[in-house]
Amino acid sequence: MDRVKTHVLGFDEALDGGIPRGSVVLVSGSAGTMKTALTFSILYENVKAGSKALYISLEENEEDLKAAMSQLGLEGLDDIELYVLDVGKIRLEHKEEELSKNWLDILQKYIEQRVRMNAFDFVAIDSLAALYSLSTLGHPRRDLFHFFGFLKGLDATTFLISEVPASENGRLGRYEEEFLADGILYLKHFEKGETDVQLRMRCVKMRRTRHEAGWFALIRDGGRFQITRAISE
Repeated sequence: MDRVKTHVLGFDEALDGGIPRGSVVLVSGSAGTMKTALTFSILYENVKAGSKALYISLEENEEDLKAAMSQLGLEGLDDIELYVLDVGKIRLEHKEEELSKNWLDILQKYIEQRVRMNAFDFVAIDSLAALYSLSTLGHPRRDLFHFFGFLKGLDATTFLISEVPASENGRLGRYEEEFLADGILYLKHFEKGETDVQLRMRCVKMRRTRHEAGWFALIRDGGRFQITRAISE
């Protein structure tokens, strides 16, 4: 099977070689669990290896996003084929029209056009919560079923960032998106003793993949993400 690598040291082996190309992957977790950094890093490393990627930011502006990623060691962002669509800037320029637009439909048309014209190998949407706040979902599960179906029909691997409250155990999306996604990467903070926390990640599911399902500690070291075995105290 054709697979794409996450380039997280040690994690591709846990994913049976990587993510099946063309999958729709949910990157889920509470605030501060590095969902954006991990997703952007996956696109960045694959673009450096020869792919093309589109990162759609619905709230954070392009300058702040690139500055944050540069601080993590992702250099030369203006010189590679990783394109950022700053939807927040478009929203500010047309704020009087924002309430009359359905961004789910707008993004679907934009993504379809851009993937066809630019042959993007990867697409990321950051985040689903922002997209829902800008969209009219009369029948959420039905509307998302068709949206996920559209994404699966693209000739691209897609990442959707989903923020869930830390207090809601087991919940990975607002409208049970975990059942629609091909894969789920779940990030969570675990308390270590009384004064420290450890960021951990696990693959909840990945279709067509014999993956490990346990937790790994996720760290950023030497400009790269990597995993280690999570050891409980």
